[in-house]
Amino acid sequence: MTAAFFFQRQIFQPQSAAQDLSVFAHDLAKKAQRLLIPFFTWAVVSYSFSPSGDFVAYMSKVIQFPDNGLWFLPVLFQCSIGLTAAALLVIAFRRCYRGRRSISWDNRWVQAAAIIIAGYFVSLVSRCIPNGLGLYLARIHFPYVVAGLAYQIALSRGLPALFRPLPYVIFLALVPFWHRTDVSSLVAYFPPSWGHPRSINGIYVMIAAIAGTLAFVDLAGLVYSRLPGFLERSLVFLGQRSLDVYAIHFHFLGTWPPVIAPTLYSLAVSTLLRLNSWTAWIFFGQRRSAVSKRPRFADQAPALDVESSVGPAAP
Repeated sequence: MTAAFFFQRQIFQPQSAAQDLSVFAHDLAKKAQRLLIPFFTWAVVSYSFSPSGDFVAYMSKVIQFPDNGLWFLPVLFQCSIGLTAAALLVIAFRRCYRGRRSISWDNRWVQAAAIIIAGYFVSLVSRCIPNGLGLYLARIHFPYVVAGLAYQIALSRGLPALFRPLPYVIFLALVPFWHRTDVSSLVAYFPPSWGHPRSINGIYVMIAAIAGTLAFVDLAGLVYSRLPGFLERSLVFLGQRSLDVYAIHFHFLGTWPPVIAPTLYSLAVSTLLRLNSWTAWIFFGQRRSAVSKRPRFADQAPALDVESSVGPAAP
């Protein structure tokens, strides 16, 4: 959903303004630094704490099967490549049909539909690429990334009031039957003629995941709009350090009290590593240190009008 702020601005700007490919290249370069450098660094850290076999063999395994490390980092980067390819497809289509009035590109639903169709074509092409480097994981998660992007474009203020309770109802009804690795017990109630159990389970999992995501986003918006200032600043800080916490907390899982202690220890280690710009870059892909005065988004495009983009209750 947050990807919409960049891609909507770049894809659907007026045709008089040239879409510069270097903007997309620069965006991918920043994401490569932000995502891939920490992935390799923390893989080395994990090996250092518990060496198992040859280091080169270990790193080769992590690269081929990222779920042995911080898998979501390379997968998010691959999904970003897919989104960029989809964006370029939409831009190429717009240029081919320049001047025709049959398509209103200012319409948010048209924009969302264009993203979905282009994303579908990218997904089809990806099946022709070998499964190495964690692409098998990116294929699973890419539809969710496209769905989030399209949702934020079409429904920037969230679901209409009439439908807001629906994700809560669907999620609460389905989640008791969810299992992380096995087929849901719900699948047994479907007749065999409906398809293979794992195919039905895949649809079930996607519905539960999307409903849960929409419910959580709505709930977060309600909570955020009522937070006192100090809690808001604390959550913003924690959100900025979410990668740090996720990468470090594994090493403190046995500490007490649960959740609170691993989070606090992770933030302490994160702050120490961010005191120097080089260690901040190596471990977290950001050259800005904890003592830097430069705003987090100083090197990016001017900030959007958040109130008009995502609505007053959005987190």
